[in-house]
Amino acid sequence: MLVRNFTIACTLACSVLGAAIAAGEPQFVTGGVGMEERSQMLASKPDYNVRMTFATRGSGEYRSDVQVEISDSKGNVSVHARDAGPLMFVNLEPGRYRVTATAADGQVQRRVLQVQPGRAKDLYFYWSEPATIVQ
Repeated sequence: MLVRNFTIACTLACSVLGAAIAAGEPQFVTGGVGMEERSQMLASKPDYNVRMTFATRGSGEYRSDVQVEISDSKGNVSVHARDAGPLMFVNLEPGRYRVTATAADGQVQRRVLQVQPGRAKDLYFYWSEPATIVQ
């Protein structure tokens, strides 16, 4: 049953990716929770020209609760991802973009990104510790 569900999930993922490629939408992957998944993500890193890392300032703890929106210079949203992280790799056409990353606790960071042909760009987003609720 597990193999069957995995096969179905892979088939669906390939169908969605194929539709995105056909529509000319940027390709992206996100993940990296756990050593095996992180190794797989890092192995694919050279295939992407924008590579983002999300973590907590101070502890360095990775975050996988980030909403990411990438807009082109005209304000058109090119990429929208929920629960991204701790790594997110994207292929974008050369140009100027605005990246907005919002942590689950509402902290927002924005970056302006210039993608140049043949050059990769690494972006790092660090948030302060989420507020602790004392009861």
